[in-house]
Parts: sequence; C-alpha cells; structure tokens
Amino acid sequence: MEQTTNTLHVTRILPEEAAALRDFAEATFRVAWQHDNEPEPFEAYCREAFSLEKIKAELAGPGSEFYFARLGSEIVAYLKLNPGRQPHHDWDAGAAFQLERIYVSHTLQSRGLGAELLRFVENRARETGAGWVWLSVWQKSPRSIAFYQKNGYDIFGVETFWIGDDPQPDWLMRKKV
Repeated sequence: MEQTTNTLHVTRILPEEAAALRDFAEATFRVAWQHDNEPEPFEAYCREAFSLEKIKAELAGPGSEFYFARLGSEIVAYLKLNPGRQPHHDWDAGAAFQLERIYVSHTLQSRGLGAELLRFVENRARETGAGWVWLSVWQKSPRSIAFYQKNGYDIFGVETFWIGDDPQPDWLMRKKV
C-alpha cells in the first residue's frame, strides 16, 4: 500500500529498511518518553524493544503493517498498524483496527502531519473492512490525548504499558470510521 498526500509520501516499510526503522523508532521514542522515565529500566526497555533482531521479527511477523512517511527523501514519521486486532476479549463493537505506534519527528510536530497520518490510518482501516480504529496513549501525555480527541477519538478503557517494573496506565481511545 502506498499513498501520497499533499505533503507526505507514505510507503510500506520493506525488510531491507529494518535498520532505518530501528534507528528512527528508537530516536523518536527516546525524545517522546525518556525524560518521564527512570534511566535504568528505560535503557533496558530500549535495548530489548529496539534491537535489530526484534525489529526484523516484527517486520516479518504476520498481522502487522509498518509504514514510513517521508517529506522528499527524509523519513519524518512511522506507523505500526494491526488490522483486525481487537482491544480486548470482550470487545463487541465490531471489526477493529489497531494503531499501535505513530511517531512523528519532534522537529516537525504541530504542523498537521499527525492528522494526515491519522487520515491514512482511517482509510487503511476502512479498506480492511474495520469499523473502528483504536489505540492506547499514556495518561501522562495530555498533549497526545488532546491531539487524538481533536481528531475524533474518545476514551473507552484503560490498559497498562510496562517499562521495567513501572506500570504506566494508558487510555484506550477509539474512533468509528
């Protein structure tokens, strides 16, 4: 799947781009969350989550789609999508589509790129027959929560993301598409 918008060129990430994905994913994750976490468990999480082997396995695994967004030849964002993944076992709202990761380079945030990427995700969800897009967002990230709410997502539950022994409650958010 490939889509070009007015400003972004969104393309599926190829297996040979695993190192570029690892580098961009780790860099954006660190900028977003490092300052809010204890150094030792954060570093341990990053070593595991962003190892090249783990990234390659995620790219090769079934049920997920990874995309880069570029301005010209520069990677400015990435997405991890999980078509058909339900938020939890008692979900009864219909076919769902998970936006597991969306990261935009911090130097380009607040310029509308995130909203363009959400439109891409919602279009991709509709292509798969999903009626809902859902995601999780850290409760300590009011800017991210406000962004999703501004784009039509509402809170419908809670799940926990772990950095080492630190439970980090996330809001589950969804939008009918």
